[in-house]
Amino acid sequence: MKSFKALYVFVFLMLSFSFAQAVYIEIGASYSRDRKTFDADNYTESESITGELSFYFWERLALEFSYTDATGLLKQKAGATDNGRTTQQKTQVLGSDLIVMFADKKAFFQPFIKGGFAQIKRSQEIKIEGFDAQSLEPESAIVPSYGAGLKLMLTDSMSIKASYNIWRTPIGGDVFTNDSAMRAGISWIF
Repeated sequence: MKSFKALYVFVFLMLSFSFAQAVYIEIGASYSRDRKTFDADNYTESESITGELSFYFWERLALEFSYTDATGLLKQKAGATDNGRTTQQKTQVLGSDLIVMFADKKAFFQPFIKGGFAQIKRSQEIKIEGFDAQSLEPESAIVPSYGAGLKLMLTDSMSIKASYNIWRTPIGGDVFTNDSAMRAGISWIF
């Protein structure tokens, strides 16, 4: 936790001294929705929305701050006599990544890679038909994150941006999973 706070202090100082020298600022938004159905009683749904604010320095280097709010729903029912089970998970991801662009600002096709840290908060509610809902205690963790993507410049100030993002999430003890998200959206450069 102390190292994450030190990182934010470093980032704050870097922004304070360099804000006037920023080449440009980019604001973006993306949305994702997914549904996988086995039958009417068994399916999964997920939905997320992400906002991003990036400060570009030296044109090919940026510091990106992002916030993602995601909801997942899992419905399960083994048979007609089985009590159905509904699991709803809410996840919030607050990210801070360093982005390296592989093309100039005016290029139509702009691939990039990124890496940094994310604070993940998640909670879960489980409901079995005929019983009261159970809530699992919210979890919170600071984890490494990384990803890759590309921007397609439509105009001098507007682009379509897509990325694949991965973060390592603890699931108890020393066990981790690699959670991922595919994002697509629009961004504007100022």
